[in-house]
Amino acid sequence: MTPAVLLRLMERPLLGKTLQLGPEDRICIEFANRLRAWTIEGRLSGVWTHIGNELAGGTKNASIRYAIARALGLISGATDYVFLWDGGCGVIEAKAGKNDLTPRQVDFASWCAARRVPHRVMRSADEGEGILREWGALR
Repeated sequence: MTPAVLLRLMERPLLGKTLQLGPEDRICIEFANRLRAWTIEGRLSGVWTHIGNELAGGTKNASIRYAIARALGLISGATDYVFLWDGGCGVIEAKAGKNDLTPRQVDFASWCAARRVPHRVMRSADEGEGILREWGALR
């Protein structure tokens, strides 16, 4: 894959200075920036994506958007990140501070455990990096 293709896939908009981010958003943005760099550098094996569960809410048409997203396959409680690599996969949920998994996130974690899909919670980008190294997905 050419660097140009990766750069197009990894392109991200700039966030405005007036946008207020929550603590979990900050963790996820820092982690995603690292993921982009590791992908472009070839240090992260496989592919990754962020599940945009938060996109279903907060707008005028949120209930309609949420219903459509659910009909398309959005699973409430799905983790923030999904990683796929040759012969393996893993999912990571980001949590800020001492926040616990929601009941639906616990259900999703149980589903992963029943299918032997590695499921972890990170509380910082550094912790996420450690998980990926532990899984052998990051060198």
